[in-house]
Amino acid sequence: MTPPLLHVIGIDPGETTGWCRLTIPRDSMYDDEPGRIEEWDYGEFLGPDISQVIEICRLVRETQGLDFAVGPAVVCEDFDLMHENPTTDPVLLTPVRIASMLQYAQFRGDMGPDSLVTLQGRTVAKETATDDRLRHYGLYVKGSDHIRDATRHAWVAIRRAKQSEDVRAAMWADPTRPRAGRVKPFTALANGLLAAARERQ
Repeated sequence: MTPPLLHVIGIDPGETTGWCRLTIPRDSMYDDEPGRIEEWDYGEFLGPDISQVIEICRLVRETQGLDFAVGPAVVCEDFDLMHENPTTDPVLLTPVRIASMLQYAQFRGDMGPDSLVTLQGRTVAKETATDDRLRHYGLYVKGSDHIRDATRHAWVAIRRAKQSEDVRAAMWADPTRPRAGRVKPFTALANGLLAAARERQ
């Protein structure tokens, strides 16, 4: 049975990664039901890039368990190169590494069989979901820029998906289609990445 809810997890990757999960009625996306936020959760992950990716994968799999058959849409901030920032700064490139690892984790199936990762530009998120708009919709979080930016990505992705069938298809797997073959378990990713990290120490 098609679940009644859809989940979007916005990710603002970096040394401190902000995340935001918005849950909406499926019929508000695929039918005429008015849009509304059923649930809202958020937080931050800190630590090495690999550890953060493992935690994000765990969050996605836990969210998958809330509504089986349609995994959450994972919307990660894409890297926008600013002229004033040197590209050789390893800290600056943290979002690139995290986004790439998330895409690979999806490819391996380590987020679950139905979760999809999409990238969304920083500029479209900031220009569309301004602080004033977040306050208007009751989604403004004081203190953490990372959580606010993750919330922007989740909110803007929902808005874009409502307007475009192509965006919807990129965010959520079609539950009416057969699933792909067997996927590798999440623990394989966690154990492999942690082992690689220990070897480099």
